Amino acid sequence: MEAGITALADNPEASLSAIADAAGVSRATLHRYFPDRQALIDTISLQAIRETDAAVHAIDWEGMTSQEYLLAVFEVVIPLGDRYHVLSRAPLDAASDAVREAHARQLRGVDTMVRWMAREGLLASKVPVAWAVLVIDALIYAAWTAVRDGTVAPRDAAALACRTCLRGLSENAQ
Repeated sequence: MEAGITALADNPEASLSAIADAAGVSRATLHRYFPDRQALIDTISLQAIRETDAAVHAIDWEGMTSQEYLLAVFEVVIPLGDRYHVLSRAPLDAASDAVREAHARQLRGVDTMVRWMAREGLLASKVPVAWAVLVIDALIYAAWTAVRDGTVAPRDAAALACRTCLRGLSENAQ
């Protein structure tokens, strides 16, 4: 699994042969666990969703504002970027029903957070909730990419993502 995560994060088109080589196993061995490339991607995607869910659910949000919670979400999810990246790069239409359902559930959680932000006045009234959800999802991917590419320090990525989100979706944004 770890070799698959690393190989697919480095090259989203990595073949099962390349992943087997990275794992130090034969392709036949890999096929015993994963009948095809999509089965491996689905398994990695579900693991990524479980890990990001666990990280987000561990946030003690009692007493937080929605802005503080948004920053906390970015702080715990961005470090999981190698796993999140596999999920965000894999086309959902090719994914299993389990992956699509888990991803949709995660986005409903982001939707709930965005509605909280809207109630606190952090979002412009004309910004559709669905748009804000997509922006947050895209910012997680952008932050991970910037960290991976070395253009943003890991310690700065969450704050930059939060700032970009809040300024871009607020009433004061142009």
